[in-house]
Amino acid sequence: MTVNQQIIQQEIMSQYEIIPVVNIETISIGLIHQSFCLSTENGDRYILQGLHHLLSTDEILADYEAVTNHLHSQHYGGPRLIKTKKQNRVAEAQGLRWRLSTFVPGTTYTSVESSDQAYIGGQALAKFHTVMSTIDYQFKSKHLGHNTSAHLQNLLRVSQQKEYASEWAKISDLGENILSSLEENLLPTELKQIVVHGDPKISNLRFQDSSAIMIDLDTCSRHTRLVDLGDAVRSWCQEPSSEQEPSFSFERWQALVKGYMSHSGSLSALELECLPRAGYVITLELASRFAKDYLEDHYFAYDAQLYPNRKAHNQARLQAMWSLAQDMKAHFGRMDDYISTLMSH
Repeated sequence: MTVNQQIIQQEIMSQYEIIPVVNIETISIGLIHQSFCLSTENGDRYILQGLHHLLSTDEILADYEAVTNHLHSQHYGGPRLIKTKKQNRVAEAQGLRWRLSTFVPGTTYTSVESSDQAYIGGQALAKFHTVMSTIDYQFKSKHLGHNTSAHLQNLLRVSQQKEYASEWAKISDLGENILSSLEENLLPTELKQIVVHGDPKISNLRFQDSSAIMIDLDTCSRHTRLVDLGDAVRSWCQEPSSEQEPSFSFERWQALVKGYMSHSGSLSALELECLPRAGYVITLELASRFAKDYLEDHYFAYDAQLYPNRKAHNQARLQAMWSLAQDMKAHFGRMDDYISTLMSH
């Protein structure tokens, strides 16, 4: 369901105590939420998001508020939650929960254009991890991002359901490869847990000159830093050769790791040992999610200008992630060699 500007003005913004909104722009980046940039009469800007029902639970909203408050207390510069007149974390309208946050200035990119950008992004991710290391908060959401073994089991379960048998047959070659590759490459459970962002794709960074900060903060949890680094690798180190067969950029991977290490505490020997596989695992994890949604057909948004339906877009994404993972695998030796040089210093 999409909403028009009249609904935003009359049904949603009327629940907030802010200066009248004079301009509303749709933000098309993002696969899950409906997002808008609002400008008020005095020039203030806000981000309004119609939240996906699975990602707008009371627990997730409480976590978002805690994270943004902590970042604000540390002068981080990220978004802050704006409460309604009734002091609720969200407004409710049109069957959705609507969250309003302060606008973060900067530039958003949908793909990384240089190794310099990957280096800045690596620094930004390390700074975020460092700032969040001082939060004293027990996350309430049970929606653990990057629960790779659960995604593996979910795809296995859905692929065996009779109602999806004919659809599974169309992608089973890819699907079976993803299942076996994931099972063989799960990250060790004994890796150190920190507060991670959970979704550091490149469009979740705001670049400001030669630095960047993390936005879209409703996926934070305690996990190994390698899920953030792995997701960053997946997002930032793709060469857009074609949508269905992206290739891996070793140079950007190297810049990302170098940027991260320049602003992080020292990584453990086990973290460094697993780092070259992190991007591969998270790429396969996302492939498993696209495969599952190809069967169930209800979760990810799709580009209606390029694809006739969600299923077709999910199939293209599935193929793209598998191709990217295979190209990453071909670079494992070079990545291992680079990590060895870091460990020897």
